[in-house]
Amino acid sequence: MPIHPEQDPPLEAFGPIVPLEALPDDQIEGPLPWDTPARPLMDFATQASPLLFGGGVFGQGMYNEDRVLYSDEAVRALRLAFRYGINALDSSPYYFPSEFVLGRALRILAPEYPRSSYFLITKCGRYGPDKHMFDYTPERISSSIHQSLARLGTDYLDVALLHDIEFVSEQPVEAQTAPDAGWLEACAVQKSALMPQEEALRRLGVLPQDAGRIRGPGDEAVLEAARALFRLQDQGKVKHVGISGYPLGELLRIARLIASHPPYRCVDVVLSYSHHTLHSDVLPAWQVLFEQPVSESWRAPWILNASPFSMGLFSDRGPPPWHPAGADLQEATKAAWQTVKADAALPGSCIDPQVVMGCTALFRGIHGAHTRTSAGIPHLRTLIGMSNVDEVHAAIRVYRILCEPHSAIHQQLVRYERLVRTYIVEANAADRAWPSP
Repeated sequence: MPIHPEQDPPLEAFGPIVPLEALPDDQIEGPLPWDTPARPLMDFATQASPLLFGGGVFGQGMYNEDRVLYSDEAVRALRLAFRYGINALDSSPYYFPSEFVLGRALRILAPEYPRSSYFLITKCGRYGPDKHMFDYTPERISSSIHQSLARLGTDYLDVALLHDIEFVSEQPVEAQTAPDAGWLEACAVQKSALMPQEEALRRLGVLPQDAGRIRGPGDEAVLEAARALFRLQDQGKVKHVGISGYPLGELLRIARLIASHPPYRCVDVVLSYSHHTLHSDVLPAWQVLFEQPVSESWRAPWILNASPFSMGLFSDRGPPPWHPAGADLQEATKAAWQTVKADAALPGSCIDPQVVMGCTALFRGIHGAHTRTSAGIPHLRTLIGMSNVDEVHAAIRVYRILCEPHSAIHQQLVRYERLVRTYIVEANAADRAWPSP
């Protein structure tokens, strides 16, 4: 896992700022997959694309060989994503050197795609894999955002997120240590009958009467960090403030906590990962909980879905060695992959067996990005890590398949989705969360 160095390397360490004409001219396949807003982009809520470009794939030792970080593959992938109409990208200092890789790419692409043509998201507060590598002090939050601005070559961010808040906040003890803690989030939205919904909400600390309860110094640290971001918002350095993390209960608890204390402002964005996937699909139901008002001033945040492959668990290459999923889930996933791969190799299949698990995971994980509310906003925007042009094309193909429910390939992926889910249900691992931290 990456660790951000104490001193930033020069941007040129990740390659020269080459002219656009020196790059291959990668073209989109077919028409644009969705209507694209006119430049300049002004409103993230209404104009951000259904799919977002996730920069976590450019973290050292995470998903790619290091050579990718020093090549033009990221530039080409981002350019192609922009051409398809993907107009928002996400990164973090923790994904070192992602901000440098993307900053170089954005500088190269500036003649075609100026700053007003995309939304830029990054995070702050986390700088390595372990708890002692978090720093939520206001001074570090402020310096981190200013450093990110310099790396990314901009003077403002559209969204700034406190990264992985559960490593700093005071999670309720029962939400972490109880033997059945992994089922609390499913029970809270009645996707598991292991315990009553009210009991699950109590253990997670998200009953309405708990909205303003500070549980210890970790919560105080998160509140101070949020205030630092609100000050940057007032200065125009950040347009929208948010939080990110894995446990949905803790994300809701902290969103309510921030709104309940000075300066009494709601976060704009909540980013959740690995909860709208083949193994856990509780995020759509949790959106309803985020929308429930706990005060007159409560304003529901925009929910962003991330990691439809569940951090590589559903990759056709297999999960990375650091993946936190338990052995039962990993074994069920492997067995399901072998079954769908064999089926996809049969005559009449519409799907390449070499990429069948990734296609199936993406088919489930971006569901909701292709449909819109009455206001024309995607129901659930999704961040996807796309390392190269092939992965960008693949993501758009699956998006198009979602929009064609009567096609043979759509029906085949529906069947595979149910098959994979059956393996996971039989392993008693469906909708069960792993501990974090």
